[in-house]
Amino acid sequence: MDFWMIARKDLKQDLLDIFSALGDLQYQYDWVITDHDLWYAKTCPEEVRRRWQWTGLLMDDKELTAHLSARYISFMFGGVLSAVPKGTQPCEVWNYEPCWEIENFGSPEYDFQTPLTQLEMICYDGYAWALICTPAFSKRVKEALPVAKTPEEFYPRH
Repeated sequence: MDFWMIARKDLKQDLLDIFSALGDLQYQYDWVITDHDLWYAKTCPEEVRRRWQWTGLLMDDKELTAHLSARYISFMFGGVLSAVPKGTQPCEVWNYEPCWEIENFGSPEYDFQTPLTQLEMICYDGYAWALICTPAFSKRVKEALPVAKTPEEFYPRH
């Protein structure tokens, strides 16, 4: 797996900027969302708040985009968004225990949290997004997101 780090301070619309740069990435998948720590806007409807109260949440592209575009929610210190094929059924992702592999973060042996996952985006301690993908998708990231850095570039040794 390849790892990319994107500083949130470099993004005007946070996650939507990443999606947009990668060809409206959010519309290409459904999303399993886990381990999220959110801030809710005052304008956030109660039904949206209730929707986000669960971990292992399966959300389609339109619902995720609507909530982010309306700025109802914002990721604070954590969150794992796993891209799964469109049309994935809840039983396909809820029959496992999601596990984010912090031990292998940054390692080629990193495992996605579901067998269906195509790529992952992780809100990393609140100040960055980590994008984890295959080497083939990595070429797309490098071309479309000049602010994306490898972990070595993001955390230079002094």
